[in-house]
Amino acid sequence: MKRKFILIFLCLGLLLTIAVPGKAETDLPYVIDNAGLLLREEETSLEEKAQTLRQEYAMDVVILTVESLDGATPQDYADDYFDDNGYGYGDDRSGVLLLLAMEERDWYISTSGDAIYALTDYGIQQSMEQALTSISQGDYGRGFSVWLDTLPAYFDTYQKGAPIDGYADYSGNYYHGDRESVVHYKKNRSPSIILSIVIGLAAAGLGVLGMRAAMNTKRQQHGAGDYLDDYHLRTQRDFFLYSNLSKTARPTESSGSGGGSSVHHSSSGRSHGGGGGKF
Repeated sequence: MKRKFILIFLCLGLLLTIAVPGKAETDLPYVIDNAGLLLREEETSLEEKAQTLRQEYAMDVVILTVESLDGATPQDYADDYFDDNGYGYGDDRSGVLLLLAMEERDWYISTSGDAIYALTDYGIQQSMEQALTSISQGDYGRGFSVWLDTLPAYFDTYQKGAPIDGYADYSGNYYHGDRESVVHYKKNRSPSIILSIVIGLAAAGLGVLGMRAAMNTKRQQHGAGDYLDDYHLRTQRDFFLYSNLSKTARPTESSGSGGGSSVHHSSSGRSHGGGGGKF
């Protein structure tokens, strides 16, 4: 009976492993240099970095340069390009697009799906801080590369349940577009994550069953003295090793508008976060 039970667990684990969806492949480009700012080798390197981020974090990462916004706002242009060209990973269409418009000297980051939580208003501003130094000096390849290199820190902490957040400073050229609402991180378990948890629980159950079978050495005892022969008791003492105190700074009124992500809707009706400024 026990062997049959273990066999059922193994079959269930195998089926769930097969059912977990793999990472979808795509032929979409992730570096679109319509303004002609990049050397070919720079574009290739950036494309490889963006593809790696997609595979590791299940988020599309797109860099788009244009000569002009043609009268559109940076927010609308970035959102619509992302939506209309089929970007976004998975059912939540998770991803981030960095737009650079040369005539208007605008940069804008549009976020979608999980990226809304991973890159808050503060995260958008901070992720571009060093990149803008190179971009404003005309070294676009380096600026984009620096930006891509900052993203793993934001994606990692989001996946661990504690996204990097703070208070964005709107006193300069930074803006967030049409602010309809502010959202904060909430833990949403996708079906694939749930299936992974079930597989983990099944594996753990098999381990427990194995240990239980190995430890099944019970025999009848006639008194407490029988146990004392096997376990030699000694005086026990509790030692207090250390304490751990954490402090969180209270935001002041000058810190900005508050944490979280400003969320709006694009022309297609999809939810986006975002923020941008001048370079």
